[in-house]
Amino acid sequence: MGFLKTIFTILIIYYSFRIIFRIIVPLILKYFLNKAHKRTFTNNRNYQGPKEKEGSVHISKSKQKNPDSNNVGEYVDFEEVEEND
Repeated sequence: MGFLKTIFTILIIYYSFRIIFRIIVPLILKYFLNKAHKRTFTNNRNYQGPKEKEGSVHISKSKQKNPDSNNVGEYVDFEEVEEND
């Protein structure tokens, strides 16, 4: 009798979790997705983009430092050494 009671308890717990995950988890996900959606659109609602006329071209040149400042490190020249046995 104890064996059947244990199996019955396991089945009740299993099906309870299935029902909970099918009903409650989608509601929780929907809540968080709606919250993220609202946050995204409230942040981007006031964005109007750049204030340039349509068709205008703007070229910006990057400021470069001295060419010597691009020195990466010391150059080491390796030579092959022959070993005499």
